[in-house]
Amino acid sequence: MATNPRTTISERAQLTVMSPGRRGKQRQSNPLKRRLLSTAIALVVLALVLRYLPSQTRNAQARTTQPVVTGQVDSSELHFSGIQLSQGAVLNVDYVYVDGIITNDGKGRVREATAQVDFYDGHGAMVASIQKPLVGISHGGTELVKNEFARNPIGPSEMRFFRIAVENVPPTWNHEIPQLKVVEVKGK
Repeated sequence: MATNPRTTISERAQLTVMSPGRRGKQRQSNPLKRRLLSTAIALVVLALVLRYLPSQTRNAQARTTQPVVTGQVDSSELHFSGIQLSQGAVLNVDYVYVDGIITNDGKGRVREATAQVDFYDGHGAMVASIQKPLVGISHGGTELVKNEFARNPIGPSEMRFFRIAVENVPPTWNHEIPQLKVVEVKGK
């Protein structure tokens, strides 16, 4: 049934004028109702699944614990990495700070460690060998944390920042990173 394009609108049969707002409201309400209904159904299904889920599965994560590993740590199981040097003076005493990361590759927990710091001259001869305790250092900072390892021991496969402060290093030192060796370890 074709209409004549030359006829006026009033001549066309059964035409009704609809406001644009009315048309949009009808289309929006239907999808909104569908979304609300599907969300409600999904929530009911989720509630049923959680209700009938075995209690073992729900509490499984809460019951798992880390195994307690006890044992002594040998000094050869502690390894240094990321060693950096800095110098400073406190009350007219010159210090060399040896900062880095210590890793516990043993099975025990370390609450205290002492390192031997060997300084060499330009010819490779040792000019000083000093034993100092490792002191905890805050991550990414320079703040020392006294008794850090005693309060929070270094566990197996853990690593921590440390600092060794050495005063009065001989002037013949070559200003390179000294050789470090763990000489004493106290475990927990």
